Order: sequence, then structure tokens, then C-alpha cells
Amino acid sequence: MSKKLYLMGKSGAGKTAIALAFSLLWKEKGNEVGFFKPKTTGHNLYQSHDADIMLLKQVLGLNCKPERMGPLSHESTYIFGHSDHSGLIINKMEEMLDDCFREIADNTEIVMIEGGKSPGAGFSLSLDDFSLAKRWKAPVIYITNLRRDNDLDEILFYNNFIQAKGLYLIGNILNDVSPEMMDKVRNVYAPIIKEKGYSLLGIIPTNPSTSFPTVAEFYKALQGEILTGEDNMDAVVEDIGIGAMTTEGALRYLRRGLNKAVITGGDRSDMALCALESSTSVLILTGGLYPDVRVISRACEKGIPVILVHYDTYNTIKMLQGVVRQILPDDTETINLIKNIVSRHCHWDKIDEEMHSYSICTEQKNC
Repeated sequence: MSKKLYLMGKSGAGKTAIALAFSLLWKEKGNEVGFFKPKTTGHNLYQSHDADIMLLKQVLGLNCKPERMGPLSHESTYIFGHSDHSGLIINKMEEMLDDCFREIADNTEIVMIEGGKSPGAGFSLSLDDFSLAKRWKAPVIYITNLRRDNDLDEILFYNNFIQAKGLYLIGNILNDVSPEMMDKVRNVYAPIIKEKGYSLLGIIPTNPSTSFPTVAEFYKALQGEILTGEDNMDAVVEDIGIGAMTTEGALRYLRRGLNKAVITGGDRSDMALCALESSTSVLILTGGLYPDVRVISRACEKGIPVILVHYDTYNTIKMLQGVVRQILPDDTETINLIKNIVSRHCHWDKIDEEMHSYSICTEQKNC
């Protein structure tokens, strides 16, 4: 019987990166590892091109077909009315998920299961992460970011709910913790989590090389015109600055952020030049207006990409909301960095031991 691990958490918590790191660490120990993402985020009910699935498939060299690794698109499920027809459709979904899961579990020693965009998504159809983890008798790790005190309340709520559902909670991983939050996480949040009786398996600090999107990902979201800086599209973007003020205060304001994207009108050459004198990863010019030649010349000198878009500043900002770092299968440097960071900051041995103990327990039907 294969060992299983269900990673739960909201979208953006870093489930895929941690699943990738865990899988690589197990593979280095000689284990055959499979990956299963029951609910993908595509727009077809049965689709096969989820980016996370393709990443794990290529990096781990998995033979399973993508449509078997991610058989159901949650974006295309909806709540049916009370009828025999709706019950048959839900049963068909459950049978399909079970069939795909068994195929992966029967051919691997360890199955990594990545949860959906939120643990409760699909609850009305009993296709939420809690129901699926119970269905496949998989122990759970809850992964989250910590940005404010309410996030701690959410961790404790989900931990309590996971256990109330009769699931085995191995513990929590606090991911992408900023330097500003690290002391509070270690000295305030961590003791509270432990006092409540829950295990803390790791505190992973933010790393700009793995946590922040690149200029290329901003360009992909905007589909604008690159005026210069094509060689530096892999630069990370840690912040976004809006250039809509007078030049007198602009430079002081722009110097506060590091490795930022600056969004300003194409006719604001004064603001663009100020941005190029600060720590700027990309300059985004709005309104479809080409800048003064001095802007292009200075950007070329400093190797800063300049992207021209035809949207206004407000809509440009909206289009960039939700842009996250997408790990590519051929980015071996980033993949190795993620593996090393997770290995260094997580209690890897404890996770492995807990999974092994739970696997034996369920096999002997003592759990």
C-alpha cells in the first residue's frame, strides 16, 4: 500500500512548490513518487493542461497521463438541483476521481495530493479537500501564508475542522513569511499554535527568487509591446509603484521600494526617468503613448525592460492583480533552490515518520 499526503491550503499558499520539493526529496531517497491534483483550475470539466500538473510530470519524469493526474476542473463544476440526474453526475465524478487516484497509488510508493484553490471548494458536492482526504485515507498538512493576525485565526479554525472531520492532521507549514513578520511568527504565532495542540512542521521565509513573479510573467499578463530590455525579462518584481505624482516627491517615493514595477503614463517622461534612477525591475507605460527618446535611451543603458500597454493605469493594475511566480520545468536553478529551502526549514524527518506510521495504522485498520 502506498503512503499518501494531502496538502491543503488556499490558492497562493505555495502548495505546488512544497509538493515539488517533497517529491524531489523522496525521489532522492529512492522512492517512486506520484502526483495527483483532483481539482484543477481550467475551464473545461475534463481537461489536462494544468500548469502544476505539467510541472510535476516533467520534473519527476512521471508516465501517467496529465488527464489522469488532474481529472476534474473545479471551475466547471456547479451546484445541481435535487434530482436523480444530478446524483448520477456527482457519482460519476467520484468514480472518475477514485479510478484515477487508484491508478497512481497502485504504481507508486508515495502519492502527493494537492488540494484545490481553497479546502472548502466543492463542499456542497462532497468534493471538498476534507471529503477527498477522508475518502482516500490521506493524512493532511495545512499550508498557509501569514500576513496579519486574522490568518492565525484561520489556521486554528482549519486545524480544528480537519480534526473534527476525523482526518489525521500531521501539522502546519507557514510559508513565504516576510522578514517583517518573522519575529512575530516565531515568538507569538508559533507558541499559540503549539498551545492549541497543533504541530508546526516548518516556517519558510520569503525568498525573492522563488516567491515573486518575474517581468516576463507581468508581460504575459499584459500582452503589451516590449520597447527595450528583452534580455532582463527574468528579473523579479517585489513591489508595484504608481507614478502619478509631481516629480518633486517622486524620487523619494520611488526609492522606498526595491525591485519594483513602476506604472505611469507614456506621456510622463519626467516620472519614467525618475523611476529609472531607482531600484526598478520594469517600467510599464500606459495609454499607448510612446515615451520621450531619453526614456528609452536611459532604460537601454541600465538594462531595464520597458513595456508599453494601451490600457489606462487603473486597468493595468487590475490586470496585474493575482500574477504569481510560475515555476517552469526547465528552470532547474529555481527548482533546486525551492527543494533546498523546504528541506532546510521543514521538519522533514517528522513528516516522513508520521506518514509511515499512519500508513501502517490504516493498513492494519487501527485508525
